Amino acid sequence: MLRFVDIHKPTLHLVYDMWDMMIQKVKSDIYQREGKSDDEESSFYDVVHKILIDQWNKRNTHCLDHLLKPR
Repeated sequence: MLRFVDIHKPTLHLVYDMWDMMIQKVKSDIYQREGKSDDEESSFYDVVHKILIDQWNKRNTHCLDHLLKPR
């Protein structure tokens, strides 16, 4: 993700799509490894998803702050 956005053109809007795709890939990998279907519950995925969302919220707030006050 960092390599993708480290260019001289606006890419922030693409980060949201990349983030969503990454979460779906993580879910797919975990469910496949556990042998579960999408309608089943995975306690491991729930923990991983919470960590990912918490990290996103932390960084997303920082990005918004930086956009409002770049220096």
